[in-house]
Amino acid sequence: MGKKTNYITREWYENLIHELDDLKKNKLPQVLERLWEAKAMWDLSENFEYKSAMEDKDFINSRILEIEELIDNVEVMASEVKKWEKVVDFGSKVTVEIEWDKPYTFTIVGTWEISIDWDFKLSFDSPLGSVIKWKKKWDTVKMRLQTGRKDVKILDIK
Repeated sequence: MGKKTNYITREWYENLIHELDDLKKNKLPQVLERLWEAKAMWDLSENFEYKSAMEDKDFINSRILEIEELIDNVEVMASEVKKWEKVVDFGSKVTVEIEWDKPYTFTIVGTWEISIDWDFKLSFDSPLGSVIKWKKKWDTVKMRLQTGRKDVKILDIK
């Protein structure tokens, strides 16, 4: 079984490369220096600085591995807008209306770009993202929710 391809935007790819570079060139050497200094204090069993530096080192190493695995099988998506029609694509800024509610505007991104903070990014893999994928302005689609189906109308694509 092959690895799953990770679809991300150019902006997110560049952010990951920058973070990986910073982790390897700055953060990891700094924490290794903290470890060396903490080891010089001898009694490691009661040494808070040593334990803290070890935790930081483990976190940095795991983040480096996570980023390397992600970018190892990545496909950077670019919005490919056709001359005669615009469709919901990676990087598109889409305004939708769900069952006559107020309009919501999202930027379409890869799954890995979604953060815990509400930042108006929508993954193509999300329930809403998967139903509006490749649709055109003014298309209306049905989104399945636990409470039933809702009509989603695409009001604008930029």
